[in-house]
Amino acid sequence: MWGKWTFQFVGIVLLISSGPTLADHNPIEIGILPTLSTRTILTTYQPLREYVEEKLEQPVTLSTAPDYRTFLERTQRGEYRFVVTAPHYARLAQAEAGYIPMVRLTRELRAIVVVRNNSSIQTLADLRNKQVSTSDDTAMLTILGMQLLHNHGIEPGKTVVIHAFPSLNSAVLAVQNGDSDAAITAQTALNQMPENVRGGLRIIATSPPVPHMIYLANRQVPTDEIERMTRILLEFAADPARSQQFFEHTGFLGYVRPSAAELKNLDPYVTELKRRLATPRK
Repeated sequence: MWGKWTFQFVGIVLLISSGPTLADHNPIEIGILPTLSTRTILTTYQPLREYVEEKLEQPVTLSTAPDYRTFLERTQRGEYRFVVTAPHYARLAQAEAGYIPMVRLTRELRAIVVVRNNSSIQTLADLRNKQVSTSDDTAMLTILGMQLLHNHGIEPGKTVVIHAFPSLNSAVLAVQNGDSDAAITAQTALNQMPENVRGGLRIIATSPPVPHMIYLANRQVPTDEIERMTRILLEFAADPARSQQFFEHTGFLGYVRPSAAELKNLDPYVTELKRRLATPRK
C-alpha cells in the first residue's frame, strides 16, 4: 500500500494518517488531486499554502497521491481534512462521504484536444486510427474528451486508440515526444507546463464547459473552521498582491462559492464515474 504523500515546501515530509486530526498543534492538511506531477503541484500551490498558513497561524501541508483512484479512495475514506478535487469527485465526496463544498474555481473546465503544431491532424475526424493520450479514465477531462470524440463519430477503443497516462503532464508530453498523435487536456493544465511544451501544441477541439476544481472540507471539521477557511480562500483571490502570480500561472481566475444547482448538475458525471470505477481496468 502506498503511503500518503505530504509535502511542505521546501522539503518533503511523509505522513501516514487515518483521518483528519483537529488538534490545534497539528498541521492543516490539504489534499490535492494529482492532475499534474508532484513537483508542479508543489510549485503551483505554494503561494496559496503560504497565505493560508499565515492567516491560520498554523502549519499547512499539501498532500497528493500516486494516482487518481488512490486519491479518490482516500477522499471517500475521509482521510483529508481539506481537499482540492475534480468536480465529479467533489460531488461524490459530498453525497457519500459528507464533505462540505467551500469554493470552486471561477474558471470553467473544458476538455481540449491538442496536437503538435506540425501535425497533419486538423479536425477530430482526422484522429481515426490514431492514438490519443489521456489521464486516468475516471478523470473529468477524460469523460468530457470521450464524449467529444463520440459526438464527432470517433469511437474510443474502436476507431481511435486511447492510451491513459498517470497525469496530464505525461499525456501531453507523449504528444510532444511523438508517442501519441493527440492528447486530451485542459487549458489550465497547459498553463502550468513549460512554454516550450505549450508553444509546440495547437488545439483542434474543445468540449462544452463544466465547473472546475472544487475545494471541500471534511465533515469532521467544525462549521466555524470551514467558514473561516472559506473566507481565507476568497480573501486570497481578492488580494492581487498575494494571488496574482498564482492565478496568472494557472489561469484559474479566482474562487466563488458553488451553488446547489451547479453541484446537482454534476450528478450525471457521478453516474458515469461510478460506471467507470466498477469496470476493471485493462
